[in-house]
Amino acid sequence: MKRRIFLVSNITVPLLLGAVIYCLTSPDVIFVEAVRSLWGMPVLSGRGTLHGGIWQFVRYYLLDVLWAYALVFALYFAIGNNAAKLKMAFVIAILFSTVMEVIQLFPIIPGCFDLLDILVEALAEAFAALIIKTHYEEARNICETK
Repeated sequence: MKRRIFLVSNITVPLLLGAVIYCLTSPDVIFVEAVRSLWGMPVLSGRGTLHGGIWQFVRYYLLDVLWAYALVFALYFAIGNNAAKLKMAFVIAILFSTVMEVIQLFPIIPGCFDLLDILVEALAEAFAALIIKTHYEEARNICETK
């Protein structure tokens, strides 16, 4: 049960945090406009957008870090949570995030292709995999000592 809570919290917390940051920093993003319209709130296109410095990092990279991190945990949880499945979840996450970024080169979905996005997402996915691996090994060591 603790393992499930660990996995689910590492999926939901980054996604919820990212959604809040989106709402605060990016009122003109399709996701935010959709959420606001579902809740019957006015769309704030263009107002409140933050520029420069740390805000640029938060807006353009931290949000990618959060969803990529959560993606690895979600895939690991869905595929099967053992050490062999971690590598598969990591590879799928890398491929998925790369494809999502490359799609932005074409007029399929709005966005701006950025190689740095791929790098940042890959680092977040590697960090998530490392956390899962460390947590898995600690849990295994505890079970072996009992």
